[in-house]
Amino acid sequence: MLFYIVLILVLLAAYPMLIAPNRYRFAKNTEPLKNRDYAHRGLWNDERPENSLAAFAAAREAGYGIELDVHLTADGCLVVHHDDSLKRMCGKDIKIGSSTAAEVCACRLRDTDELVPTFDEVLAVVDGKIPMIVELKTEDNVDALCRAVHERMQRYEGVWCMESFDPRAVRWFRKNADHIIRGQLANGGSILKAKPGKRLGLFVLKSQLGNALGRPDFVAYQAATDNNLPMRLIRLMRPLLVCWTIRSQEMMDRQRSRYDIQIFEGFIPREPSPRG
Repeated sequence: MLFYIVLILVLLAAYPMLIAPNRYRFAKNTEPLKNRDYAHRGLWNDERPENSLAAFAAAREAGYGIELDVHLTADGCLVVHHDDSLKRMCGKDIKIGSSTAAEVCACRLRDTDELVPTFDEVLAVVDGKIPMIVELKTEDNVDALCRAVHERMQRYEGVWCMESFDPRAVRWFRKNADHIIRGQLANGGSILKAKPGKRLGLFVLKSQLGNALGRPDFVAYQAATDNNLPMRLIRLMRPLLVCWTIRSQEMMDRQRSRYDIQIFEGFIPREPSPRG
């Protein structure tokens, strides 16, 4: 019995150290990312689809930062799209990771003239004028995707950071490009309601245990599910905090004092961006 009591006490003592963000985080300048709201997948609406060149151009013109999603195609091209498949946005059951860039980028978004853009096309539109949060969408290609994003961004002049739900991607940047600001995405969804095959991954995200791999410079958490012990402990460590996804001015006002950066969609924030 004493052994188990000691084991539990050791695990409890170790837990805050396991979930702690990067201890050297203050050595990195995160100010260019802060005091600005970020348009989730661009400033999209019924006419401008999410993750489209038009949505990113609209965000740039309005002065918002942007959050976007990057995949790697089968022939090694970086494209910007949220889902692994084009079914929801393009009506075609095409898997990005097993398709060529030509196949993916020929598909129209919704019923518009907008096509699935390459990452290069998006970077040309943004042109360094607004900061970007680049989410890496991993499959069985963590190293290849991370390497491709890192190599491309070495030729980009503008403020950006990376984030991912996959702690392995965050860890890749920790090991290979530690100067890049990196973030761990997480949420507090119900583990019991998740599919059996996804429960372990959700537990790691909800408990913040993935931070032990990547030691992120910031935590990006789903604001609607952040009332839990891991997030309370994280707040005591005072890292850079990002919340997603804010869908009303009321929610934005409520979260303003709790997060450094807010990612929004579905409305135009009342307060101009950038702030300060």
